[in-house]
Amino acid sequence: MMAARVVAKTLPLARHLLFDTSDLDEARERVGKVFCPHKLERLRPRCKLDMRQHVARFGNLALSYITYGADVGIDPGELSTFFLVHLIPSGHSEIRIGGHAMLGSRAKGAVTSPTTAMRMHWSAECAHLVLKIERAALENHLSHLLGDVAMRPIEFAPELPVEAGHGASLRRLIDFVASELDRDDTLIASPLGMAGVEQTLMTALLAAQPSNYTAMLARQTIPAAPAHVMRAEELIRAHPERPISIGDLSAVTGVSARTLFEGFHRFRGTTPMALLRAIRLERAYTDLKAAAPSQSVADIAFKWGIFHLGRFAQEYARRFGELPSATLRNSRFRQ
Repeated sequence: MMAARVVAKTLPLARHLLFDTSDLDEARERVGKVFCPHKLERLRPRCKLDMRQHVARFGNLALSYITYGADVGIDPGELSTFFLVHLIPSGHSEIRIGGHAMLGSRAKGAVTSPTTAMRMHWSAECAHLVLKIERAALENHLSHLLGDVAMRPIEFAPELPVEAGHGASLRRLIDFVASELDRDDTLIASPLGMAGVEQTLMTALLAAQPSNYTAMLARQTIPAAPAHVMRAEELIRAHPERPISIGDLSAVTGVSARTLFEGFHRFRGTTPMALLRAIRLERAYTDLKAAAPSQSVADIAFKWGIFHLGRFAQEYARRFGELPSATLRNSRFRQ
């Protein structure tokens, strides 16, 4: 027992042991509550599981250190509501993300996007240090960086080389955060420090890993939108629950509906009403993730001025990869 404690103290996130087990069903259930329901199987049935998970949560992010001590297959399918950054400090993993197959190792991690299915085979000596980022948080952060609402789901390149370049910088940052989380005097324990680390990690991922938004983020200059566009956007963001119309926005900004549409098309690549619908979807998604047991999908939709539930479900599924009822059900599963 003493030897086990000594070994545990040398592991990442040593202060944050969630559980250890030799039971496959317990491992599947406990890991599923941190991430999502998934298939887990021994690839060598006679091999004993020696599984442990360490978890530290901070804001919309979480860091996990996981090892199974046996050859296992893991199949969560599409993650839907979060991103994962996998670092592999020991052993190797065969990883398939969408149609891309790779061998993960100390030199090569992986990034899994919510809209892409994943499955993995871990070797017995394999361990992963996994950064989980809530989808809504990263998409909101991207929108702030762009000065515009991210209308398409973020999709990252699956392979993450971590021995050189930006990937190495991202790995060092994640390792630093993991080491800080094991300290009593860490700034991450304070709300201000936690918020700063969240923003830094999300920015680092968007900057380091190629995605379908890399070209947009690389633009050095983004023309400032005119005052009427910014004023209309400010109203939409501040009060998306209100029954806002084009007429309302025209009255507030002092320009015609046509001028508003032209301004939004040129500087935001969308329309005022599309922006309103996108923000309402984001707010509904956030509330469904944290819904009280007594709340229903309709309750939350109505709160944000969404009254056509069929259309809401279709747009929500297109945006977040699952129906609103599934988000609500999964949030209760994790509580």
